[in-house]
Amino acid sequence: MLNIRKGNHQKLAPMSKAVEIMKTIRHLLLTGIAVASLCGTCTLWAQSNATPPIAVAPRDGLGGVPPAVQTLVSSFDQTRDKYLKEQNLLLIKLKHATTAAEREQIREELQANRQAFLAALKSFREQLKDELAALKGKISHEEFLRIIDAAYNASTEGGVGHHRGH
Repeated sequence: MLNIRKGNHQKLAPMSKAVEIMKTIRHLLLTGIAVASLCGTCTLWAQSNATPPIAVAPRDGLGGVPPAVQTLVSSFDQTRDKYLKEQNLLLIKLKHATTAAEREQIREELQANRQAFLAALKSFREQLKDELAALKGKISHEEFLRIIDAAYNASTEGGVGHHRGH
């Protein structure tokens, strides 16, 4: 039945048989598609001649970098990891703090921890600069560039990047 309005009165007009059949067919098709999508399995097509993935062997330290620089980089990694753990613990404490005084004290601790880490970072950079300057006169230019690249890659992989969205 179809509702027709004329003025303030509503009349019920019979729907044509063809419209009713089309409506029923549409509902059946949509129901069938929905059931098929629920029952069907999702398969992925894979190429049979695909090349296997390339396996990359893990790096073992800073191969080829002088021991003094290796020690410096590894000690900085430990300092960074300690800083990150302390910051995470303080952030958890801050989240669960109940009073404003507690939150303020934890914020001050977070700032002090950050300032200590920045001081350690500055010290690390100065020490690394001194070590590299001392090495500069002892080795060839190509070897020096290779060492700088290795130290840079080791310090940036998995590190805390403050800028550029890291």
